Amino acid sequence: MFLFTSCQVGAETIFRAEIRRLFPDFRFSFSRPGFITFKVPDDLAGNAISEFANRSVFARTVAISLGKINLEKTDIGKTETETETESETETKKTGTFPFLANKIWAIVETNRIFVNRIHVFRRDPLPPGEKGFEPGLTPELQTLHRILIEHSPKPKFFGIHHDDPNYPAQPNETILSVVEIDSGCYFIGIHSVSQGLPIQFYYSGGILPITIPDNAVSRAWLKFEEGLRWSGFPIGKGDNCLDIGAAPGGGSQVLLSRGATVLGVDPAEIDPIVLNHRNFTHIRGRISQTKRSLYRNIRWIITDINVAPNYTLDVLEELATRKDIPLCGMLFTLKLFQWSLAEHLPAYIDRLQDWGFDEVRVKQLTFNRQELMVAAQHRQPKSPENDKLTLR
Repeated sequence: MFLFTSCQVGAETIFRAEIRRLFPDFRFSFSRPGFITFKVPDDLAGNAISEFANRSVFARTVAISLGKINLEKTDIGKTETETETESETETKKTGTFPFLANKIWAIVETNRIFVNRIHVFRRDPLPPGEKGFEPGLTPELQTLHRILIEHSPKPKFFGIHHDDPNYPAQPNETILSVVEIDSGCYFIGIHSVSQGLPIQFYYSGGILPITIPDNAVSRAWLKFEEGLRWSGFPIGKGDNCLDIGAAPGGGSQVLLSRGATVLGVDPAEIDPIVLNHRNFTHIRGRISQTKRSLYRNIRWIITDINVAPNYTLDVLEELATRKDIPLCGMLFTLKLFQWSLAEHLPAYIDRLQDWGFDEVRVKQLTFNRQELMVAAQHRQPKSPENDKLTLR
């Protein structure tokens, strides 16, 4: 059995190292930036997908490979000319989708697989945030999704439960994945969603359908919006939060949108949209220079500071280990200035567990750049007597 998986462009080397460490019997096969395939020994095939999905830090999605489709130039038309417009190129490409759909369904019928849902995605052309690129479902891929449904051999091998390509899969559904690797090259795969898988594996390409709003003050909004959905942290109205290194305020903005009260600590300026929010207080300075009495009622901490992982942990440790803070959990990034820093991840996790956290999870999320998102939580946090911040 062959599996394929996707990851962030640029993370392939450290991702392969992770696979070798966790699954030494897997054998690598075809790969492209952001896309890796490997052979799984027969005796490990039964639980391979759930094991891989739950243990890998870098995998966005994983599926059993049913094969690859390479459309010939005669199928996709002539190559783009210098005078061809972008819309003409897209029209030419989408014009091949009915032909592609028939090929895909022929593979499904040959394997006698009943499909509940279709995921269509592409391997990323660039790292997130580079040249304005953000992962997501393009209009072209939405067209392919629609055509696949229209050409499906209903009802013998297809019983779709929802035709919205962004709608999450449900437990026990069988998902057909169609991945665009290069122009005219597609991988076809299958997997089932089971209870307990990370939230990404319920969506096409492991990409949560998140669009940054026009009033977002920084890209940190994307990171923490995705981070909160992934972690499942129940941050809401009345929760007191601390944002370390808050400027310009994207992470705080996400917390405020959920009704939380936020204390933002940073020597730099905060965007007026956040600064003027009635539930936000700015402490102008570094966290090491502030009074510790300010944090006695903090329940949640976030941070996205641009420093090495051990320094981030140094900043958090003093607050996380204090007995007078009724801390529920922390959500923060660890910057990998060199990908090799990910090799120290077990030591970082051990350090967090030494602080008394019951649950520590780490993932490179879709909208993370060269960094990891960490969620550390106490299952039974101490209940504070007075859970209100004094605002300015």
